Amino acid sequence: MEDQGFGTQSLSVCLVTEGTYPHYKGGVSTWCDMLVRGLPEVRFVLMSLVADPSASPVFELPPNVVKLITVPLWGTGEVLELQRDLNVPAVIRRKRSATQKVIDEKFVLPFRRFLGQLWSESAEPAVVGQAMLEMAQYFKQYDYDTTLRSQRVWRCFLDDSSRGYAQLRGFMGVDEEATLLDHTDAMRLLYRWLTVLTLPIPPVDIVHAASGGLCSILGLMAEQMGATFLLTEHGVYLRERLLALTRVEDSFFSQVFQARFAQRITEASYFYADRIAPGSNYNHRWELLGGARPEQIGTIYNGPDPSEFTPAWNHRPADAPATVVWLGRIDPLKDLETLIRAVALVHQEMPKVRFVLYGKAPKGNEWYHDRCVKLRDELGLKETVIFAGFAVSAEAAYNESDFAVLSSISEGFPYSVVEAMLCGRTVVGTDVGGVSEALDGCGLVVEPRNPAQMAEACLRLLRDPVLRQEYGRKARQKALDQFSLQQCNSAYLASYQSLATEALSRRRLAPAPVAEPAIAFGLQAMSARWAGASRKGGSS
Repeated sequence: MEDQGFGTQSLSVCLVTEGTYPHYKGGVSTWCDMLVRGLPEVRFVLMSLVADPSASPVFELPPNVVKLITVPLWGTGEVLELQRDLNVPAVIRRKRSATQKVIDEKFVLPFRRFLGQLWSESAEPAVVGQAMLEMAQYFKQYDYDTTLRSQRVWRCFLDDSSRGYAQLRGFMGVDEEATLLDHTDAMRLLYRWLTVLTLPIPPVDIVHAASGGLCSILGLMAEQMGATFLLTEHGVYLRERLLALTRVEDSFFSQVFQARFAQRITEASYFYADRIAPGSNYNHRWELLGGARPEQIGTIYNGPDPSEFTPAWNHRPADAPATVVWLGRIDPLKDLETLIRAVALVHQEMPKVRFVLYGKAPKGNEWYHDRCVKLRDELGLKETVIFAGFAVSAEAAYNESDFAVLSSISEGFPYSVVEAMLCGRTVVGTDVGGVSEALDGCGLVVEPRNPAQMAEACLRLLRDPVLRQEYGRKARQKALDQFSLQQCNSAYLASYQSLATEALSRRRLAPAPVAEPAIAFGLQAMSARWAGASRKGGSS
């Protein structure tokens, strides 16, 4: 095979996830598992950011996963606990390494530059990224916990955040002042978030972040290792973070701090990414607004394996009531409350129709499940809306239905929609993420959080079986033509190959080692990228 231009040398990828694969179930986890299993020629190192040290994998890993690195962001007393290879003398030396003088001379400057960017009205993603690179380089030699818990760093954070927040309050005309507790809580969050900077990147060709946010920080450090950075966004991380912050009852300071951190990390990840692969064209507008350049972006649609979805009809009695199916994770982003209110309107017109909801609430979301059940009961829909738990399979669930429904307020390119389409079912879906791209010409799209529109669309399909079947036929054909697992994996393999070639060139052009090679190489790469972006019309 070698003389044909290809051989047995495999590509190497560090796939970084946060709160998903392989420790938790969900749409992104399903995509990760299908990607890893579907590309046996690629060697994967998985770096999984999890909520606590007790998390265990819920997926069986295939043989081409050569290593799993589990990183608990919470539940540890010290970040040093993550470095299991250190013996007692090494731990003591590391704890003593971060003296007051070292912190003052080597850490405070990049830390303050980073804080300045958090509170600045004008973003400079190159500055954000470089500050994080310098902090990461510092943590390779000096103790993270001693540094971030030092009086000097706390004073810097308190002073800079107080000043930055005061300026923002004046700009926005907000009266609410920040308390000492607000600042303390924010520093606790930052302590956990910056843990990622202590993680060594394994020797790979590509760092592939499975989403924006904390796991994309590893991508910022790819260049200094001679690797390339691929960022996949299924949903829009920044949008989902902002939506989540509207649902919490934190102080204004806390909400602004968390939003600014998410915004600056997002902008930096767009700036440093060699390639951005959104799950739908919908994401482009957010990425471009965040400073991404058009030539970085190329949509790769997700898709299941068509061989696992065969349409089944005529298996129910002729007089069986019409059935509408929802399948997913019971979560506020799925907005089941709007669906239940829409069902109440449908029930007034067609009381025999059943709505079967398959799925369960993940740990921590039990309260939302209870709230949805309570709303159902208050609206008198106990016999109409059925919370059925997990389905035997997605194929079985959708083949039970006349059509499917999706009520989310935020999505990427949802598997549930494509799975229903492959079963020959049309879908009533909200106009979020890539839903309208999937359903164009074969389904009905409605406004999010609009029960009346959703009910009207459901009634239209329930009253018109010819339209319903025609849409179902078109939906299956479209999914087969455009949204298959094989197409998705082929596109990622081609991207990996291209990026691996670029990584090889990058390593060959790397400068000779100097006193601090990673910082030197990061500066050189950052300068070249900044100059190139400027020639193309600016970086952000």
